[in-house]
Amino acid sequence: MKKILNINLSLLTALIVFSSCEKIIDQQPQTVLSAETAYTTRQGVEAGLLGCYNALQSTSYYGLEIWALSDMYAGVVAHTGTFPTYAQFANRQILPDNTNVTNLWNAIYNGINRINTVIQSSESLSDPAFNRGQIIGEARFLRSLMYFDLLRAYGGANNGFNKGGRGVPLRTKATLSPTDADPKPLDAEADVWRQIDSDLDYAIANLKATTTGRATVNAAKALKARAALYKDDWATAETQANDVINALKGTSTGLSASYDALWSSQNTRPESIFELQYDINNTNSIAFYYFPTGLGGRNEIGSSTTLNAQPATDLRKATNVKVLGGLNKTGKYSRINGTDNVIIIRLAEMYLIRAEAKAKKVVPDLVGALADLNVIRSRAGLAASTAATADDILKQLYEDRYYEFAHEGHAFFDLKRTNRLSTAITGFSGANTFRALYPTPQREIINSAGLIAQVTGY
Repeated sequence: MKKILNINLSLLTALIVFSSCEKIIDQQPQTVLSAETAYTTRQGVEAGLLGCYNALQSTSYYGLEIWALSDMYAGVVAHTGTFPTYAQFANRQILPDNTNVTNLWNAIYNGINRINTVIQSSESLSDPAFNRGQIIGEARFLRSLMYFDLLRAYGGANNGFNKGGRGVPLRTKATLSPTDADPKPLDAEADVWRQIDSDLDYAIANLKATTTGRATVNAAKALKARAALYKDDWATAETQANDVINALKGTSTGLSASYDALWSSQNTRPESIFELQYDINNTNSIAFYYFPTGLGGRNEIGSSTTLNAQPATDLRKATNVKVLGGLNKTGKYSRINGTDNVIIIRLAEMYLIRAEAKAKKVVPDLVGALADLNVIRSRAGLAASTAATADDILKQLYEDRYYEFAHEGHAFFDLKRTNRLSTAITGFSGANTFRALYPTPQREIINSAGLIAQVTGY
């Protein structure tokens, strides 16, 4: 996918000769088009939408850090390199001026502004060939994902979400003038959830079923199931996960026969529901950060020793912990040329969401929860669980989520949403419970002119 935030133009160069006292005092940018100029045609808006997907590709976002650093915070990923800001995550001592925390915030809001610009331009565009519902549906899906990621990293409470915790600033209009960028206070957590749900409902109503690398109706339903799980909305989580499973499972489970094949191959259907695309012209540094220096990498991150506790019979272990150059790395990212895709949503998650929702309902469906859990365990080569109570099913389910999604960025947020951080990981108990939330970037605090206060404790 081409990077198009700044639309580069091939311009003819003209040599203009002035007298020694003459100066050009009014110049227009020649490498950038304003939104008012670029997004006035169907082709311009469609190109702008690609720029919204490109925002996800940033190293500070899904191109590495949103999932790698949160997994480091949870103890799944080890810090094996020298970056001091990464060490803060590994040591669970993040500072408000941590550049990775700041860059993630900026990368997401950059993406949100691109999306807002596409949406506003789409609403006023008149072209019979323009599929307004599809374009806005994709944009709103991406915006819902970005606000979801902001909220789970920087918001909520130290014991979970949807409990009157901290929100983030909501920006739903394009920044086209200096006043559009004026500081905003935090919106309430509940208001952010409402925006996420509104965007997803629009996406579900307008998106198609299959488009590789793009938002689909199943991706929107899957993200709504995930968001509902974070809010303890078990009915919605079960319903949306059920819809996705039934749409994709076919005559079996819909899962890839091989766990490893999801990454050794790419775009493995139907399990991969939303997969971020990279190619030789649009690369990432993921494998470079994992690989040992002797194999051309930076050796900045690796697999933590916590993954060594994975049962030897678990077929996921060889992928989660792959030894390269004598060091524990992972088989999920193996293309040193930077062409590894990043799977953001897959079908296995829907089975585990549906299982958790069934076990958490007022009247638990233990048989159904166990059946869904065992779909995942069967693919992993493990014996079926025979847990007989909701608590025992959930205990096994959380363990399987930890291994199933290693190196995919779920572990820390799972522990946070289920209020298990203080008991599961050293560094989040007692006076440190505030560390369940990333600090709001110090630069945002300063630039807010008093509208935003820092998370108490930082």
